[in-house]
Amino acid sequence: MRQKLRFTAVLVVLLIILGTASYREQGKRQKLSFPESLDLVVVAVDGEQVTLREMAFYIAYEEGNMEDAAIIYNPDNTDEYWQLYINHTFLREQAKQTVVDMTIHDTLFYQMATAEKITLSEEEEQYLANDQQDFWSDLTEEQRARLGVDEETIDASMRKMALAQKYQSILAEMEQVDYEDYSIGGTEYEKLLTQHTCELDETTWDRVPFGSITVDH
Repeated sequence: MRQKLRFTAVLVVLLIILGTASYREQGKRQKLSFPESLDLVVVAVDGEQVTLREMAFYIAYEEGNMEDAAIIYNPDNTDEYWQLYINHTFLREQAKQTVVDMTIHDTLFYQMATAEKITLSEEEEQYLANDQQDFWSDLTEEQRARLGVDEETIDASMRKMALAQKYQSILAEMEQVDYEDYSIGGTEYEKLLTQHTCELDETTWDRVPFGSITVDH
């Protein structure tokens, strides 16, 4: 009788563990509603938290690049390009990782630009204003609604990127290396990353429906 009760207790515990694991796995697979999840923190760079709202520009930018290439690849079925498997990874996942990489890169260089009180020149401000207007204008009303952020948010992200790029140029000149050495994947940039703490909330990021936010896939 005692053995039977012991066996039953062990079985119940196993079922609870399996049920909990299954629930967590299902939670990971369930995609987020992007406009309703904008305040979720996804990335942290040296403790500075970056939300989906602040990543929205990079998501829209990379989805746009992917879709442009997909139209060239097969204008009758753009999803075919998104599903390509090259170099042991799907292009969709590779592009999604690019969003994270750009976010970390620009956040890090923006932090350094801010610390050095770097500002944009009058000419750079004009270039930025033109780029901001062009990017927002290229989004359809439906895309803007699906993204769920306003023009001010996009403008702020693009300003952050412009300052990051300017400081990248300044640092490259100071260190007497090529600009690309401080780009994503560059030798000097990889060294720089080891001096900073960059974290990604993979559980949340895995649930972001990249490829189905400003485009329909």
